[in-house]
Amino acid sequence: MFLFVGSAFQGAVQAQDYLLRELDISNPAENKLGSVMEEIAANQGFYFSYQSSLIDLDAGLPFQSYQGNLAGFLQKVFGDSYEFREYDGYVIIRHAPGKLDAEIEMEQEGKVLLVKGKVKDLHSGEAISTVSIFEKNGWAFTLSDAQGEFELKLKSTAPSSVWLSLRKEEYRDTSFVLLPPVYVGSSSQEERKFRFFPQNGSAENLEDSFWGGMFIGFRQRMQRLNLAGFFAESPVQMSLTPGLSTQGVFSSQMINNFSLNLLGGYTAGVEGLEVAGLFNMNQRMVTGMQTAGLFNMVGGNVSGFQAAGIFNNVYGDLTGFQVAGLLNKIGSDLDGAQVSGLVNQVDGKARIQIAGWANLSRSTDKFQLAGLYNRTEGDAGNAQIAGVFNHSGGNVAYQLSGLINKADTVSGFQLAGLVNIAASSDYSLGLINIIGDGEQSISVGLDESSFAQLSLRSGGKKLYGLLGTGIRLHPITMFGLDLGFGWHAFRKKSYFMDIELVNRWSSDFGGMTNYSNSLRFLHGYQMGRLKYFAGPTLAFSVLDQAWSWPVSGWKIAEKHNSRSLFALHIGMIGGVQYVF
Repeated sequence: MFLFVGSAFQGAVQAQDYLLRELDISNPAENKLGSVMEEIAANQGFYFSYQSSLIDLDAGLPFQSYQGNLAGFLQKVFGDSYEFREYDGYVIIRHAPGKLDAEIEMEQEGKVLLVKGKVKDLHSGEAISTVSIFEKNGWAFTLSDAQGEFELKLKSTAPSSVWLSLRKEEYRDTSFVLLPPVYVGSSSQEERKFRFFPQNGSAENLEDSFWGGMFIGFRQRMQRLNLAGFFAESPVQMSLTPGLSTQGVFSSQMINNFSLNLLGGYTAGVEGLEVAGLFNMNQRMVTGMQTAGLFNMVGGNVSGFQAAGIFNNVYGDLTGFQVAGLLNKIGSDLDGAQVSGLVNQVDGKARIQIAGWANLSRSTDKFQLAGLYNRTEGDAGNAQIAGVFNHSGGNVAYQLSGLINKADTVSGFQLAGLVNIAASSDYSLGLINIIGDGEQSISVGLDESSFAQLSLRSGGKKLYGLLGTGIRLHPITMFGLDLGFGWHAFRKKSYFMDIELVNRWSSDFGGMTNYSNSLRFLHGYQMGRLKYFAGPTLAFSVLDQAWSWPVSGWKIAEKHNSRSLFALHIGMIGGVQYVF
């Protein structure tokens, strides 16, 4: 014989009387459900939690005024198909048109209390499968089978009254208080702590992923749906694979201090340490340290250290440090650093990213370092350093790449092997610099060696790059290529002075090749888009061994060896630029 009492589920809920608080609503300024609920929550000091797809926040209130408690207000607004509960700073609105009932019996088998029963619909009497059933004190848990039947075994340390809770999506929570016929001894079982987190879609993202579909079973998914938002604490869990765990299918709702997954595991979260031979999967969060031989996947946030042999995937924020052999991916913000052998991706804001191939983020606080490619949609922080290409959709202090840099505003400098692009950058060093508020010009000129040249100068307000070509007709015909950079040293009204360092390669394409490095001091005068310039040059030249003509300009020093003629000499250059 035994006694049971059915009730709406309140077990584990620490009531704070939000639903009993009095409201006085009269002709609200904005007669929209969302605005009124937001004002109620702000005034009463709690948050509403609900599935957004089921509630139209833009709908008008069905009445002009209301005086009464919050429970009555919600009942009038949503009707009998919803239930309302409160837990730890939240008022939970849940669509639950159905009601559960159960036939339950208990048997004492030695030191084990066996609880068996069948769950059915209260109105139709139809058996209900995949209902989550758990006893919060002895902490036993299971799911009802296809016939609605279940069985729980409670240890002898269970309390004299058994609180059996039933939960099912689209049904109201139901609890039964069961009084066993005989119980001897005192309970040493520590009561489990419950938590509530509002649903945010993180678990669905994880479970709908390729790896979630492969390793997370149907029974664990049903536990999550049935117990949506409610979790329990446990000091230790061990598993072979998801579902084959010391916590069974209930592991998806358990937050553990230590978790050991021999192959892999799926839990609600970890606050401490989690280690896996192959993989870890967590529905909500990780706080502390997590390591896996292959991968880690977390549906919510991570705070601490995370390491995996292949990849880490965090759907929420990460605060701390993340390292992976190939890939790190964060669905929101990174407050810390991530290091990977191949790619780092942060869908939100990142601080430090270091990757062997590419770093991607919405924005970066500190810096990105990649062997190939860095990209941010917004600001890129202090620096981007890449072997090939840096791209910042916003502001950045410094960019350094082997080929191309692109940004909006660069407060420091850009250094690229080929091209710099920016809306604003004073210090851009590259062969071609396309700067919105800078200066680009085409020039023709002639120097002391009779080398006629056509040059492109492009850059910012301070530095610019030079790319030129030319021809020398005397004493022999030689073609040349000029590469260099310059500094707008002085400007006052129409007068200017630029200083350039230019390397010239020239050849007759018949076997004779000369090299020259020259320092140029260009003085000039600007009239509209035309700039006239002239100035002295100091050059160091390496001339081919077959060169038999005098060194151009005024020779300061020269030296011969068996292969070349080395000369230090002074000359002049002049020409005209067209600024566009």
